[in-house]
Amino acid sequence: MQLHVVAFAGFISIVLSQSQYDVIAQAVDKTFDLVDFNPKDGHVQYQELSMGFDYIDTNDDGVLSFEEYIKVTNSEPIQRDIFNHYDTNKDGVLQKTEYVDTPFRAMDHNGDSVVTRHDYVNFYTNMVYHIVQQQQLQHGQFGR
Repeated sequence: MQLHVVAFAGFISIVLSQSQYDVIAQAVDKTFDLVDFNPKDGHVQYQELSMGFDYIDTNDDGVLSFEEYIKVTNSEPIQRDIFNHYDTNKDGVLQKTEYVDTPFRAMDHNGDSVVTRHDYVNFYTNMVYHIVQQQQLQHGQFGR
């Protein structure tokens, strides 16, 4: 009986995790349309992500502070973790290489400087899902 309870709890955790993944994927999919704007062709080009970075960089210093970043995202606690994930050199600001170049190269599998909706959604969903799982593990909430 105890084995069945453990197996059921594991199954519920997997279902909740899949449900959470699907919710994240739907949210990320909606952001694709905001990024794919010039031209609105169902693909994201490097220039579109770069222009987004420049738009967020309101003081034109070539980096994104957390304050600039949070103005265009939202105030959810996860945004700090996402910001920190991008900030690979841990200097407290995001360079274009961290926020645009590195993710774009990771999404552009064939090197044609174009990212499909599928690749965009897959990349960012996996990134956010991984961050959410880390948060849950740190707070003892995994699978809830």
